[in-house]
Amino acid sequence: MRICCPHCAEAAITRTSRRPSPVFYEVYAQCTNPRCGWGGKIHVEFALTLAPSREPNTDIRIPMEPGQRRAYMEQLAEMND
Repeated sequence: MRICCPHCAEAAITRTSRRPSPVFYEVYAQCTNPRCGWGGKIHVEFALTLAPSREPNTDIRIPMEPGQRRAYMEQLAEMND
């Protein structure tokens, strides 16, 4: 994933990160442009499931994208026919 500085649009690098939950990261980033110097915190969240895990963790709840969910449910129905 390429992260760009919100001010000068140059590349930003990850300095460190913290994972307060299995689906959420706090990333501390720094702009690589020495003339800019921006540094800040970025939030990264697992927002939607596009393909279900083959090894699901029952404690993790990431909603399925509606179109993918419909297609997945149709496939399951076909398998049960």
